[in-house]
Amino acid sequence: MDTSLHLFLLSEPNFVGSFDIGEHVYFFFRETAVEYINCGKAVYSRVARVCKKDTGGKNILNQNWATYLKARINCSISGEFPFYFNEIQDVYQLPSDKTKFYATFTTSTNGLVGSAVCSFDINEIHGAFAGKFKEQASSNSAWLPVLNSKIPEPRPGTCVNDTSTLPDSVLNFIRSHPLMDKAVNHEHNNPVYYKRDLVFTKLVVDKIKIEILSQEYTVFYIGTNAGRIYKIVQYLRNGESKSKLLDIFEIAQNEAIQVMELSQKRKSLYVATDYRIKQIDLAMCNRRYDNCFRCVKDPYCGWDKDTSTCKPYEPGLLQDVGNETYDICDTSVLKKKIIVTYGQSVHLGCFVKIPEILKDQTVTWYHHSKEKGRYEIKYNPTKYIETTERGLVVISVNEADGGRYDCHLGGSLLCSYNITVDAHRCTPPNKTNDYQKIYSDWCHEFEKYKSAMKTWEKKQAQCSRQNYSNQHPNDVFARTPSV
Repeated sequence: MDTSLHLFLLSEPNFVGSFDIGEHVYFFFRETAVEYINCGKAVYSRVARVCKKDTGGKNILNQNWATYLKARINCSISGEFPFYFNEIQDVYQLPSDKTKFYATFTTSTNGLVGSAVCSFDINEIHGAFAGKFKEQASSNSAWLPVLNSKIPEPRPGTCVNDTSTLPDSVLNFIRSHPLMDKAVNHEHNNPVYYKRDLVFTKLVVDKIKIEILSQEYTVFYIGTNAGRIYKIVQYLRNGESKSKLLDIFEIAQNEAIQVMELSQKRKSLYVATDYRIKQIDLAMCNRRYDNCFRCVKDPYCGWDKDTSTCKPYEPGLLQDVGNETYDICDTSVLKKKIIVTYGQSVHLGCFVKIPEILKDQTVTWYHHSKEKGRYEIKYNPTKYIETTERGLVVISVNEADGGRYDCHLGGSLLCSYNITVDAHRCTPPNKTNDYQKIYSDWCHEFEKYKSAMKTWEKKQAQCSRQNYSNQHPNDVFARTPSV
């Protein structure tokens, strides 16, 4: 296609994908927006359509497409003033579904950086190409819809057996009016997922159908320019689209993800940067999730209550991707018992290191005590301290601090502790046997202390007998410790 004849056809394009569907070929790209040029330079995302039988015009457009049309693709956060992700980076279509497109978008890197994933229905694309055309009457005019009376017949962009037979009026019109007035809007009124300070590059998509639950899930694997993969699940609940971040994989630190492919035969995801390629199993259940809470939210996985392990999903395992049953994991949560000495401080935690996807979520601790019943713990520096891993430190435990401590996230129980406060050593003994036992314990501790002291004195004497008479006082020397 020779685009030098007219800026309206393509303007500094970057193509990201193309698809053969029916009698058309669809192209996805980003380019400088000619309709915005009077206000400054901006990049918009486009979808273009060409008939497969297009061989160009006879005289006009004889070396160009004669059915070429394009429309803006809109991926934005809805609102009174929508926030647009204008620059498409990649597009994907499931081999089994020719009606949907999934794409990653970013903002301009010159301002606030952010990325989003949006999905599009092909009927919405058809609607844009069947709508009004856009034109600019003069270089100083605004871009406006073309009146229906000015559109020639047959309608520009219509597929015909021989494009060389199209009248000059159609070819002249399409050469100067390839842009449609209506933008292609994404599904569900909002992006599938969006995040600031992040640059998405590539994506692939998988569909999971669980017949017994009559539920379908769409799983997105999204690459970033920092070498990470974001795993996101989307599903419908009561006709409304819901999505959540499931996991983040570290593939190659600070290496942009350049290629991603899914293999249904091997049930694997293949990821490549400029320097390496990796294979990732789609169902990494027991290797990624060691607790019920995260396991049941992954549509590939299910929690086995009998073995307390996360396994590839099959009927009989626990699964709750939509978080509809808040207490589904309560019986699988390990209840830990701790005996704490009066005056001691104790640390309670659900994670050794909290997963990154949970860092921004609110964790709430509750105490079940005999005096107050169940109440939410409020953090303060003298009694209750929250750790960086969302754990809880109870300072200077007393009898009132005994009881059960539950940690909840989004209504789901993460972990539970039952604390018993041992105040025995801090109260005077009231029986002869208690006195004798305490006396015996202290005698035993004292004997251990005397033995350790004798050992230390003996080794100290050995060190002092060493002869350093030939050593200059300022020399540096090393010796092997006797201990």
